[in-house]
Amino acid sequence: MRTPQAVALVRSLTGRHRELVIELARREIAERYAGSALGVLWAILTPFTMMAVYVGLFAFVFPARFGNGGSPWTGATLILCSLVPWLAVVDVAMRAPSVFLAQRALVRQVVFPVEVLPARTVVACLVPWGVGSTVMGIVALLVIGPRPTMLLLPMLWLLQFIGMLGLCYLLATLGAWLRDLNEIVAILTTIGLYTAPILLLPATLAALPRALSGVITANPFSHMVWCYQDVVVYGRLEHPASWLVFPVGALAMLLIGAAVFARARANLAEVL
Repeated sequence: MRTPQAVALVRSLTGRHRELVIELARREIAERYAGSALGVLWAILTPFTMMAVYVGLFAFVFPARFGNGGSPWTGATLILCSLVPWLAVVDVAMRAPSVFLAQRALVRQVVFPVEVLPARTVVACLVPWGVGSTVMGIVALLVIGPRPTMLLLPMLWLLQFIGMLGLCYLLATLGAWLRDLNEIVAILTTIGLYTAPILLLPATLAALPRALSGVITANPFSHMVWCYQDVVVYGRLEHPASWLVFPVGALAMLLIGAAVFARARANLAEVL
Protein backbone atom coordinates (compact mmCIF):
# COMPACT_ATOMS: atom_id res chain seq x y z
CA MET A 1 0.00 0.00 0.00
CA ARG A 2 1.39 3.40 -0.99
CA THR A 3 2.31 5.74 1.87
CA PRO A 4 0.29 8.98 1.79
CA GLN A 5 2.42 11.87 0.50
CA ALA A 6 1.98 14.00 3.61
CA VAL A 7 2.94 11.10 5.90
CA ALA A 8 6.01 10.29 3.82
CA LEU A 9 7.02 13.95 3.86
CA VAL A 10 6.67 14.28 7.63
CA ARG A 11 8.63 11.07 8.17
CA SER A 12 11.41 12.36 5.97
CA LEU A 13 11.61 15.70 7.76
CA THR A 14 11.48 14.26 11.28
CA GLY A 15 13.67 11.28 10.48
CA ARG A 16 16.78 11.21 8.33
CA HIS A 17 16.62 14.89 7.34
CA ARG A 18 15.81 16.38 10.75
CA GLU A 19 19.33 17.59 11.54
CA LEU A 20 19.70 19.02 8.04
CA VAL A 21 16.48 21.04 8.41
CA ILE A 22 17.63 22.45 11.76
CA GLU A 23 21.08 23.35 10.46
CA LEU A 24 19.71 25.02 7.33
CA ALA A 25 17.16 26.94 9.44
CA ARG A 26 19.96 28.16 11.71
CA ARG A 27 21.90 29.36 8.67
CA GLU A 28 18.85 31.09 7.22
CA ILE A 29 18.30 33.00 10.45
CA ALA A 30 21.94 34.10 10.45
CA GLU A 31 21.80 35.07 6.74
CA ARG A 32 18.66 37.18 7.17
CA TYR A 33 20.44 39.58 9.48
CA ALA A 34 24.03 39.21 8.25
CA GLY A 35 25.81 42.55 8.02
CA SER A 36 23.34 44.45 10.21
CA ALA A 37 24.55 46.15 13.37
CA LEU A 38 22.18 44.29 15.70
CA GLY A 39 22.31 40.96 13.88
CA VAL A 40 19.83 38.33 15.03
CA LEU A 41 18.43 40.75 17.62
CA TRP A 42 16.24 41.98 14.78
CA ALA A 43 14.42 38.64 15.03
CA ILE A 44 13.23 39.87 18.43
CA LEU A 45 12.89 43.60 17.78
CA THR A 46 10.90 43.34 14.54
CA PRO A 47 7.92 41.31 15.84
CA PHE A 48 7.98 43.19 19.14
CA THR A 49 7.80 46.56 17.36
CA MET A 50 4.99 45.45 15.06
CA MET A 51 2.95 44.13 17.97
CA ALA A 52 3.50 47.33 19.96
CA VAL A 53 2.34 49.50 17.05
CA TYR A 54 -0.81 47.50 16.27
CA VAL A 55 -1.82 47.00 19.90
CA GLY A 56 -1.10 50.60 20.87
CA LEU A 57 -3.02 51.97 17.89
CA PHE A 58 -6.11 49.77 17.95
CA ALA A 59 -6.48 49.12 21.69
CA PHE A 60 -5.44 52.46 23.18
CA VAL A 61 -5.52 55.25 20.56
CA PHE A 62 -8.85 54.27 18.96
CA PRO A 63 -10.54 52.01 21.54
CA ALA A 64 -14.01 53.55 21.09
CA ARG A 65 -13.98 52.97 17.35
CA PHE A 66 -13.50 49.26 17.94
CA GLY A 67 -16.15 48.97 20.58
CA ASN A 68 -13.84 48.23 23.48
CA GLY A 69 -16.07 49.10 26.37
CA GLY A 70 -13.88 47.42 28.97
CA SER A 71 -10.29 47.92 29.98
CA PRO A 72 -7.94 48.88 27.14
CA TRP A 73 -5.58 46.20 28.43
CA THR A 74 -8.23 43.53 27.89
CA GLY A 75 -8.66 44.72 24.33
CA ALA A 76 -4.89 44.79 23.92
CA THR A 77 -4.64 41.18 25.08
CA LEU A 78 -7.39 40.12 22.68
CA ILE A 79 -5.64 41.83 19.77
CA LEU A 80 -2.27 40.46 20.80
CA CYS A 81 -3.37 36.82 20.99
CA SER A 82 -4.90 37.24 17.51
CA LEU A 83 -2.01 39.15 15.97
CA VAL A 84 0.83 36.85 17.04
CA PRO A 85 -0.35 33.73 15.14
CA TRP A 86 -1.38 35.85 12.15
CA LEU A 87 2.06 37.48 11.88
CA ALA A 88 3.64 34.01 11.92
CA VAL A 89 1.43 32.92 9.02
CA VAL A 90 2.27 36.10 7.10
CA ASP A 91 5.99 35.61 7.72
CA VAL A 92 5.85 32.12 6.21
CA ALA A 93 3.54 33.12 3.36
CA MET A 94 5.74 36.05 2.29
CA ARG A 95 8.92 33.96 2.22
CA ALA A 96 7.46 30.79 0.72
CA PRO A 97 7.14 31.76 -2.99
CA SER A 98 10.91 32.37 -3.31
CA VAL A 99 12.07 29.26 -1.43
CA PHE A 100 13.01 27.25 -4.53
CA LEU A 101 13.81 30.29 -6.67
CA ALA A 102 16.45 31.47 -4.22
CA GLN A 103 18.06 28.03 -4.05
CA ARG A 104 18.24 27.09 -7.74
CA ALA A 105 21.68 25.53 -7.39
CA LEU A 106 20.57 23.17 -4.64
CA VAL A 107 17.32 22.25 -6.40
CA ARG A 108 19.24 21.29 -9.54
CA GLN A 109 21.42 18.87 -7.61
CA VAL A 110 19.94 15.41 -8.08
CA VAL A 111 21.11 14.09 -4.72
CA PHE A 112 19.92 17.05 -2.63
CA PRO A 113 16.62 16.49 -0.72
CA VAL A 114 14.71 19.54 -1.90
CA GLU A 115 11.86 18.81 0.51
CA VAL A 116 13.95 20.28 3.34
CA LEU A 117 13.93 23.80 1.86
CA PRO A 118 10.31 24.77 2.67
CA ALA A 119 10.62 23.08 6.07
CA ARG A 120 13.77 25.11 6.74
CA THR A 121 11.86 28.34 6.09
CA VAL A 122 9.04 27.40 8.47
CA VAL A 123 11.46 26.38 11.22
CA ALA A 124 13.39 29.64 10.81
CA CYS A 125 10.13 31.57 11.29
CA LEU A 126 9.71 29.91 14.69
CA VAL A 127 12.08 32.48 16.24
CA PRO A 128 9.91 35.61 15.79
CA TRP A 129 6.81 33.49 16.42
CA GLY A 130 8.31 32.31 19.69
CA VAL A 131 9.13 35.89 20.69
CA GLY A 132 5.57 37.00 19.97
CA SER A 133 4.07 34.03 21.81
CA THR A 134 6.21 34.77 24.86
CA VAL A 135 5.09 38.40 24.94
CA MET A 136 1.48 37.31 24.43
CA GLY A 137 1.70 34.84 27.31
CA ILE A 138 3.23 37.35 29.71
CA VAL A 139 0.67 40.04 28.90
CA ALA A 140 -2.23 37.58 29.19
CA LEU A 141 -1.05 36.33 32.58
CA LEU A 142 -0.63 39.88 33.89
CA VAL A 143 -3.91 41.26 32.55
CA ILE A 144 -6.31 38.32 32.67
CA GLY A 145 -4.53 35.79 34.84
CA PRO A 146 -3.98 32.08 34.27
CA ARG A 147 -6.71 30.18 32.47
CA PRO A 148 -7.02 26.37 32.50
CA THR A 149 -7.64 26.56 28.76
CA MET A 150 -4.11 27.89 28.25
CA LEU A 151 -2.99 24.27 28.56
CA LEU A 152 -4.39 23.86 25.04
CA LEU A 153 -1.88 26.31 23.58
CA PRO A 154 0.69 23.62 22.62
CA MET A 155 -2.01 21.86 20.60
CA LEU A 156 -2.85 25.10 18.78
CA TRP A 157 0.83 25.75 18.10
CA LEU A 158 1.22 22.26 16.64
CA LEU A 159 -1.85 22.65 14.43
CA GLN A 160 -0.68 26.04 13.22
CA PHE A 161 2.80 24.68 12.49
CA ILE A 162 1.24 21.87 10.44
CA GLY A 163 -0.88 24.36 8.51
CA MET A 164 2.06 26.71 7.88
CA LEU A 165 4.19 23.80 6.70
CA GLY A 166 1.57 22.81 4.14
CA LEU A 167 1.11 26.44 3.09
CA CYS A 168 4.85 26.84 2.56
CA TYR A 169 5.08 23.73 0.38
CA LEU A 170 2.11 24.90 -1.67
CA LEU A 171 3.35 28.46 -2.22
CA ALA A 172 6.97 27.43 -2.74
CA THR A 173 5.95 24.98 -5.45
CA LEU A 174 3.58 27.40 -7.16
CA GLY A 175 6.18 30.16 -6.89
CA ALA A 176 8.57 28.21 -9.09
CA TRP A 177 6.11 28.61 -11.98
CA LEU A 178 4.26 31.81 -11.04
CA ARG A 179 6.89 34.50 -10.55
CA ASP A 180 4.29 37.13 -9.54
CA LEU A 181 3.17 35.09 -6.55
CA ASN A 182 5.07 37.26 -4.06
CA GLU A 183 3.02 40.31 -5.03
CA ILE A 184 -0.22 38.32 -4.98
CA VAL A 185 0.53 36.99 -1.50
CA ALA A 186 1.37 40.49 -0.25
CA ILE A 187 -2.02 41.76 -1.39
CA LEU A 188 -3.88 38.78 0.06
CA THR A 189 -2.19 39.04 3.46
CA THR A 190 -3.04 42.74 3.66
CA ILE A 191 -6.67 41.95 2.89
CA GLY A 192 -6.60 39.04 5.33
CA LEU A 193 -5.61 41.29 8.21
CA TYR A 194 -8.92 43.14 7.90
CA THR A 195 -11.14 40.17 6.98
CA ALA A 196 -10.31 38.20 10.11
CA PRO A 197 -11.13 39.06 13.76
CA ILE A 198 -7.62 40.29 14.47
CA LEU A 199 -7.94 44.06 14.93
CA LEU A 200 -11.72 44.09 15.29
CA LEU A 201 -12.94 43.66 18.84
CA PRO A 202 -16.15 41.67 19.55
CA ALA A 203 -18.48 44.70 19.77
CA THR A 204 -17.40 45.83 16.32
CA LEU A 205 -17.85 42.34 14.86
CA ALA A 206 -21.35 42.16 16.28
CA ALA A 207 -22.25 45.47 14.64
CA LEU A 208 -21.07 44.52 11.16
CA PRO A 209 -23.57 43.91 8.34
CA ARG A 210 -24.43 40.28 7.75
CA ALA A 211 -22.51 40.19 4.45
CA LEU A 212 -19.27 41.36 6.07
CA SER A 213 -19.75 38.96 8.98
CA GLY A 214 -20.12 36.17 6.43
CA VAL A 215 -16.83 37.15 4.80
CA ILE A 216 -15.03 37.00 8.14
CA THR A 217 -16.60 33.65 9.00
CA ALA A 218 -15.64 32.25 5.59
CA ASN A 219 -12.00 33.23 6.13
CA PRO A 220 -10.27 30.03 7.34
CA PHE A 221 -7.74 32.05 9.32
CA SER A 222 -10.57 33.57 11.37
CA HIS A 223 -11.11 30.18 12.99
CA MET A 224 -7.45 29.94 13.94
CA VAL A 225 -7.71 33.36 15.58
CA TRP A 226 -10.93 32.48 17.41
CA CYS A 227 -9.32 29.35 18.84
CA TYR A 228 -6.48 31.42 20.27
CA GLN A 229 -8.95 33.95 21.67
CA ASP A 230 -10.94 31.18 23.36
CA VAL A 231 -7.84 29.72 24.98
CA VAL A 232 -6.09 32.92 26.08
CA VAL A 233 -8.84 35.47 26.77
CA TYR A 234 -12.27 33.84 27.13
CA GLY A 235 -11.19 30.74 29.02
CA ARG A 236 -13.93 28.70 27.35
CA LEU A 237 -14.93 27.41 23.92
CA GLU A 238 -16.68 30.59 22.82
CA HIS A 239 -16.44 29.52 19.16
CA PRO A 240 -17.03 25.74 19.14
CA ALA A 241 -17.26 25.47 15.33
CA SER A 242 -13.76 26.92 15.00
CA TRP A 243 -12.37 23.99 17.00
CA LEU A 244 -13.49 21.74 14.16
CA VAL A 245 -12.63 24.04 11.24
CA PHE A 246 -9.12 24.93 12.41
CA PRO A 247 -7.75 21.36 12.87
CA VAL A 248 -9.40 20.12 9.68
CA GLY A 249 -8.11 23.14 7.76
CA ALA A 250 -4.54 22.72 9.07
CA LEU A 251 -4.42 19.04 8.14
CA ALA A 252 -6.03 19.73 4.76
CA MET A 253 -3.40 22.38 4.03
CA LEU A 254 -0.60 19.92 4.77
CA LEU A 255 -2.20 17.28 2.55
CA ILE A 256 -2.67 19.75 -0.31
CA GLY A 257 0.81 21.23 0.01
CA ALA A 258 2.46 17.80 0.14
CA ALA A 259 0.44 16.56 -2.84
CA VAL A 260 1.24 19.59 -5.00
CA PHE A 261 4.93 19.39 -4.10
CA ALA A 262 5.10 15.64 -4.80
CA ARG A 263 3.47 16.08 -8.20
CA ALA A 264 5.73 18.97 -9.26
CA ARG A 265 8.97 17.82 -7.64
CA ALA A 266 10.37 16.05 -10.68
CA ASN A 267 10.01 19.20 -12.83
CA LEU A 268 11.35 21.78 -10.35
CA ALA A 269 14.90 21.69 -11.64
CA GLU A 270 13.75 22.17 -15.23
CA VAL A 271 11.47 25.12 -14.57
CA LEU A 272 14.11 26.91 -12.50
